[in-house]
Amino acid sequence: MSWTAGLAERLRASDYVFEPVLEHARAHPDQPFLILEQASGAHVLTYEALVRRAQRYAAVFRRRGIAPGALVAFMLITHPELAPAFLGAILAGAIPSLFPAITPKQDADLFWSAHREVFRRLAPALIATDAANHRIATECLTEFAGRIVDLDAELSPDGIAPERLATRSDIAFLQHSSGTTGLKKGVMLGHRAVLDATAALAQALALAPGDRVVSWLPLYHDMGLIGCFVLPMLCGLTVVHLHPLEWALRPQSLLDAIARHRGTLCWLPNFAFHHIMRTTRSEPRWDLASLRALIDCSEPCKPETLREFRARFATCGLAPGALQVSYAMAENVFGVTQTDLRAEPRTLSASAELYASEARIAAPAPGQPGVEFVSAGPPIPGTRMKIVDASGAELPGRSVGQIAIASPYLFSGYYGTPTAAEKFRDGWYMTGDLGFIDAGELFVCGRVDDLLIINGRNIYAHDVEYAINRHTAVKPGRCVAIAPYNRRVGSQSLVLIAELDDTGADARRQLMRAAQTVIETAFGATAYDVHVTDPGWLIKTTSGKISREANARKYLAEKPLP
Repeated sequence: MSWTAGLAERLRASDYVFEPVLEHARAHPDQPFLILEQASGAHVLTYEALVRRAQRYAAVFRRRGIAPGALVAFMLITHPELAPAFLGAILAGAIPSLFPAITPKQDADLFWSAHREVFRRLAPALIATDAANHRIATECLTEFAGRIVDLDAELSPDGIAPERLATRSDIAFLQHSSGTTGLKKGVMLGHRAVLDATAALAQALALAPGDRVVSWLPLYHDMGLIGCFVLPMLCGLTVVHLHPLEWALRPQSLLDAIARHRGTLCWLPNFAFHHIMRTTRSEPRWDLASLRALIDCSEPCKPETLREFRARFATCGLAPGALQVSYAMAENVFGVTQTDLRAEPRTLSASAELYASEARIAAPAPGQPGVEFVSAGPPIPGTRMKIVDASGAELPGRSVGQIAIASPYLFSGYYGTPTAAEKFRDGWYMTGDLGFIDAGELFVCGRVDDLLIINGRNIYAHDVEYAINRHTAVKPGRCVAIAPYNRRVGSQSLVLIAELDDTGADARRQLMRAAQTVIETAFGATAYDVHVTDPGWLIKTTSGKISREANARKYLAEKPLP
């Protein structure tokens, strides 16, 4: 039996997420679980220290009267004690969940208002933060002030024995979906689902004992929480973690860490590949030969992104097959599909006209415009997928429709809400994402609520935003495409809202002309309006994503359509 198969078997034989961690700590006490790299220096946490400190935090939670099944919220971006405190909450029988701390770039009123509503719904027994955020959290969450604690001052000198306070069907932890509209929802994940999903992902990735994960991703999103925390912890791997804000200011720090620690696995959202390419020198100097998989995930993945990154860093020893793709979501623990790490992901070219007008994938005719898609791979072991129309009927291959999945890892509901039944049809979870299947592999097109129907043509908002970011003076993350209904024309009208640092009239006119040209050339459509604004106009969610719905409301309040 291979090491990976043996690991998957051990995970499936466990009933409680603390068990494989304790087993590995006993066998390899001195192996680092976490190497936390920050501007102030590196912090190393071994598996033995992880378990020992988790037991001490479990004692803290017990002493504070946290009952089994109670929710413990952690408001932190990163912290040396976050991993043992998170595991300690599980050991105490509580349900941990991670939330972001406020950053200087976020709107404070929006941030605290959103989290007040979330906490009212979730009713956490404890909110743990650090010394730097304790005062402001207490001032802004006054109704929860008595439950807010400073994690830096809470470590108990004594621990508790690793007794079992949960069953395989109990909730292990919550991870919050990162939708761009409405309040975030707490996805309930049981011990059994987490262990089985981790085993399946380990098989899809062909994990090896020497694998080392390198990441800057925040742990309050599923890609960071599962891929770069839970997965390595349950599989006995080492993870090197960078502070997300420090990475954003110096993106090459990720490449530095991969080269220094010989990283083998790394997950990135599509925009991060471009952020790295845009901010690194033209002659790369990093040794990236150790990477087995640099996985594009979380956003619709672009084939040109992989091509450009592969070409840019080929001289660094980056293997052509190292760039991979995954489709994932919090409701399935994390991974839904994963490309085969032994080959480059497949790229498919389709007729732009048939894609836009008939939601059908077919090869473009000679001389006709095409649109490219990159495969997200087949489903991970145990997961099934299909494409359905608006009525739920299954569509044939190469037809674009909603992605539906079924698996034993699916969540048991949203915490603090009555039901998630409306998300399911006959046992299949309706993801809200659009895509198509070809030769057993999934190709993701976008979100259902990203679909803009302009004069009978299907245009995806994220495609418009991606093209504008690539071909105009707008910086990534500073534009949003919406399509409010225009009664005069009886259809949706395409509107682009873009922030520009240069507020001069000439710069604004140049951006408007460039945006109109891009939209006409790439999508065969005309923008009703290119609304150029000053920096700070766009509304973002507490997780830093642009809220399409909120910005549409703000735009219509300023410029009502006929």
